[in-house]
This record gives sequence, C-alpha cells and structure tokens, in this order.
Amino acid sequence: MRLSLRRRAIYTGLAGHFSDEEVWPLLALWENKYAEQPPFALNEFLAEVVLRTERKLERARLYRELVGALTGPPAQLLPDPEEQLAAWRQGRNEAVRQVATPDSAAQTTFLALSQALQEQLDSAQQAALRRFAAGNLSGMGVSSELSTRLRIWLEQGGGDGVASLGLEQLRKLLNLLYIGLCEFLGPVRADRILSQAVNRVEQQGAEFSPRRLL
Repeated sequence: MRLSLRRRAIYTGLAGHFSDEEVWPLLALWENKYAEQPPFALNEFLAEVVLRTERKLERARLYRELVGALTGPPAQLLPDPEEQLAAWRQGRNEAVRQVATPDSAAQTTFLALSQALQEQLDSAQQAALRRFAAGNLSGMGVSSELSTRLRIWLEQGGGDGVASLGLEQLRKLLNLLYIGLCEFLGPVRADRILSQAVNRVEQQGAEFSPRRLL
C-alpha cells in the first residue's frame, strides 16, 4: 500500500477519536516514525499515542479501527490530508519536533540508567551483559539497520545507539539488559542492581522518570 493510502487510513482512524488540534501531531508522529515500519509496529504507535495524549482511550477499539482502515476499501477512507499536514508542520515546527520524533528525554534517561546499571558490575560482567544483549536483539522488533546500530552500540559504546528508539523500544531494551543480569547474577541481585540504578538516576533529577521505563 502506497504512503498516501496508508496516511489516509491512519488519518481516518485517528479523526474519529481526536480533534484537529490533536490529530495533526499524532499523524506527523506516525508519518515520521512508523510509516515505514512493519505492520506490528502499529501497537507501538498506539502506545505512544496514549502516552503523549494522556487520554484514556479504548486502545483495542482504536487498533481495530486502524487495522480496518488499512485493510478495507480505499473508498471508505477520508481524503488524503497531505496538504493540511504540511501546512500544520509549517506553522507548528516546534510542536512537530516535539511530537514527531522519538522522546529524547526518555533516551537520555535510558542511557543514564544503563550506565548506572553497569557501574555496579566489574568490567568482565559489563562486557558479558553487553554481549548477551547484542546477541538477543531479535525480540526488539526493529529494522535490520537499527538492530545493527544497536549491536554496535552495545559492543562498542557511545551515545547514539538509541537515538532512533521510542519509549516501547527503550523498555524492551532495558528488559533485555535486566534478563541478562538475571542470567549472570540471579534475580535477587538483578532486582537490587536495577533498584539502585533507578534511585541513582532519580537523585540526578532526570527530566524523564526512570520508573516509566520499567
């Protein structure tokens, strides 16, 4: 399905639940981050919608409506909102940057939490944990390009490895690190290390609470 049809489908599904003021940043989020992702990424998109709008949505219902719009006849879709979305982008550049890109505050907190976890391990344990995570990225549900970038980040370090990850993906990656801790150190010590890392990042005054990544 070409982009214009997918955009019409997502717009049709969202328009039934959100006002114009709300729908444009959400549609921009989808187009910038999820338009080229596999179909199962729709759940990640909805998770971000819920987080960003802070609305109590019937998520299952919205999911069904979006899937129905994506798979149903084009005649039932609203017209392509490309021009309206472009006009909104031009008038709301700052808002587009905030809504249509992965959450940089969450990424910053994740990096701080990852560092706080590893600082409690010796160098051999750190290397083993990174190797474990790098070898188990298949469950992340990301593209091969992003998976390669994450693997390089885990093996070599640096700060740009998570630059394209959204909140749900950051949670999955943190969970993967936690599983690795449990494998090597046991669940009791893994829980203690994670708890101490969360407390340390909270004490640093992180803009994005590390507890939202758990």
